[in-house]
Amino acid sequence: MATTSLSSLSKKLIKSSVLLIIFSCLLRQSEAANILVPGLDLRDSKTLVSTNELFELGFFRTGGSSSSNYYLGIWIKDDPYKKPVWVANREYPLLDSSHVLSIRYDGNLVISDQRQFQYLVNALMLSTSNSTSAILLDSGNFVLTEGNSTVWESFYYPTDTFLPGMKLGFFDIGTDKARNPYLVSWQSPSVPSTGSFVLTLPGNNKTQFGVWHGDEVFRQIGYYDGRRFRFLFNSSLDDYNFTYMSSITEIYISFATEGNDSFSWLVISPSGEIQAFSKIGKEISVVYSPVCANTSSNNAADCYIEKPPLCADGNNFSRTEGLMPNPNVLNESDGLGISDCEIMCRSNCSCTAFASYRDDGTGCQFYHGDIEFTMGENGQGNRTMFVRGNFTETASLLPRNSGHRRKRLLWLILTISLLVFIISALVAISRWKIKNIGSFLFPTHFSLNSLILEAAWNGKGKKTKRSLELFLMQLESDVSLDNRDSHTIKLKSGRKRDHELPILDFSCVSVATKNFSPANELGEGGFGPVYKGTLLGHEIAVKRLSRKSGQGPEEFKNEVQLVSKLQHRNLVRLLGCCIEREEKILIYEYMANKSLDSFLFDPHKKLLLEWKRRVFIIQGIAQGLLYLHQYSRLRIIHRDLKTSNILLDKDMNPKIADFGMARIFGENQVRAKTARVVGTYGYMSPEYAVHGLFSTKSDVFSFGVIMLEIISGRKNTTFTHSDRSLNLLGYAWELWKSGQGGELMDLVSAEPPFLREFSLCLHIALLCVQERPEDRPDMSDVVSMLSNGSPNLPSPKQAAFSSQVGYRGSQEHQDCLSSEVTYSTVEAR
Repeated sequence: MATTSLSSLSKKLIKSSVLLIIFSCLLRQSEAANILVPGLDLRDSKTLVSTNELFELGFFRTGGSSSSNYYLGIWIKDDPYKKPVWVANREYPLLDSSHVLSIRYDGNLVISDQRQFQYLVNALMLSTSNSTSAILLDSGNFVLTEGNSTVWESFYYPTDTFLPGMKLGFFDIGTDKARNPYLVSWQSPSVPSTGSFVLTLPGNNKTQFGVWHGDEVFRQIGYYDGRRFRFLFNSSLDDYNFTYMSSITEIYISFATEGNDSFSWLVISPSGEIQAFSKIGKEISVVYSPVCANTSSNNAADCYIEKPPLCADGNNFSRTEGLMPNPNVLNESDGLGISDCEIMCRSNCSCTAFASYRDDGTGCQFYHGDIEFTMGENGQGNRTMFVRGNFTETASLLPRNSGHRRKRLLWLILTISLLVFIISALVAISRWKIKNIGSFLFPTHFSLNSLILEAAWNGKGKKTKRSLELFLMQLESDVSLDNRDSHTIKLKSGRKRDHELPILDFSCVSVATKNFSPANELGEGGFGPVYKGTLLGHEIAVKRLSRKSGQGPEEFKNEVQLVSKLQHRNLVRLLGCCIEREEKILIYEYMANKSLDSFLFDPHKKLLLEWKRRVFIIQGIAQGLLYLHQYSRLRIIHRDLKTSNILLDKDMNPKIADFGMARIFGENQVRAKTARVVGTYGYMSPEYAVHGLFSTKSDVFSFGVIMLEIISGRKNTTFTHSDRSLNLLGYAWELWKSGQGGELMDLVSAEPPFLREFSLCLHIALLCVQERPEDRPDMSDVVSMLSNGSPNLPSPKQAAFSSQVGYRGSQEHQDCLSSEVTYSTVEAR
């Protein structure tokens, strides 16, 4: 009995000891919070801190409490502002506070939020083992290791900060692992996405060190003289211990700081300045240096204008608070910061003032009017704007006209008040007709819908009402807007979709897109911008054709007539159009995942395209083309098929888009000829690019190129191979001939393909891109081969454009290059 009790006691002691050891290990691990291991994660306000508490890694939010963008970054622990020196996901912010950093099952670092979209931090240097850990070093370097070997480190991919020990330049030169780390400024002080300024060693003279503004202006700030690195402007950088290294495989610049208590680093600011920071003890100081050949200049914007103009009102700008009258908004300026706006305004003497149109300091708006009127608006708003000339001198002009301005302001207030009263009365009178209709139909979008529905009973009445009703029918929302009884709504069951295309009022489209707000813009192509909108509770994509667009009334009419009659799950649906006010606007169903190329050629997002999904997309495109060529009421040749014209809905279903260049074929017509070649080189068949001949086989060729891009993850138009072919088609053909087709496989996918399935897709793609149209299969054959995987497929002949022989080298091709060629490059909807 005593023995049994002793044994039981021993077991309890052993169990307690084990628990104590485990608890001690966990405690030590929490104390040494500079390491992340599999099974643990970093979330909420938790951080990693380097051993000597110099650097801290964690999630941060920009833009104050109203911002919903979160980033993973590293900052100096003693910095009171916690300004990150490195940002992991600067182009892919997380949208909520449920962010998590962890090491995935395959050993790679990922961050995610409640959307469960995993952003791969080390996407360009993947781990081959699941036995990895990540550590934050006292140098500020975040390193992913496997045992004693380094898989990836943040120093390889810097953002806007140059830290001691970091190397900028060229590495692994002449290999397929070549790297070119450089610094890129933030877009604005509160937006970490890539800005307009790049600090780097230029490719044409690697002994120089300087700053690029966009792709145009380069300002050299230093150079290597053969013995030491020198700088061209007065700055504290001369005190840094710079090193320049050059060999066959690498050329780079680096620097180190001396002393245990001192620490220095450089930042390329959103305004293009070089900021030299120093930390002594816990005190941090900074020196701002404009990048100018003229060291007497005190404005960074001067450094990025080749020849600053001598304007009558001067080249300096004064900062003030006010309201810019009738500003011109630059629609293409979403990626620009306030310093870019200053450079653009400074180089144009007619520009009186500039400002950013977003609270985060991005986007540009300009004023080109009377400077006196600009100053007259001073104090009337809270927007920060910059006015040309000296503010105090210009403001002295104001009193002479202040009485006139007061009278004009008084009349303006009275006029607006009267208009508001009249409109309110009209709305009150008409509202009884549509009371509760908007909230009954679409309660979650009542404010927008009620405004649009009111338009159905006012002004244009029946015409607007019929257009909105047709719009709902396009979406198979069986709703009738009945103006005979304002308290009833007809719900029609079993009614087939009406193929009459709704022609919507410009006001409806404008309200749906928030007056074509830049914030709603999805992208811009050769034919104009595409906006996201909401109309009667449904998300839409609005394609607003530019007046400078190559697509004129004929192409517009063509797309409207064609697409409105097409009914297939793999074709984008046209929901309506607008031809008011000389506008040419098309309204499509909204595609949440944008275009295929935005996934396929993005090193992070392509991970979501596992092999089964890629095959599904290929099959969907093939089904859509087969419908166009054979089963639609009109036999249609697309003529501009490419990955950017394959859109993906929220479930990643592929849909063919952009029919502006499509052609209708007659019942017995086989091929046609055009003197105006349109489309995108790299996807055009040789007979079309050279002779203007097109047929269904032209689309088959384009489909083959798309197939090769999908299975390889490489873009044909930008593909290069130093030892092999001119393009992706030639490279695939050479691999096929040598029995090494598997080398073309895109291995980034988390679920790699079976070699048999991959070989079948490669075989079919090569059949589609054969040089002679008669050798290519029909889309019915392609669909059959994809579905059945016939083992007796014919051997493909040499791919078109795979060498400098044939069409590419012909005189006809040279002649073609001088003819009129247009490009269709609409990238998103």
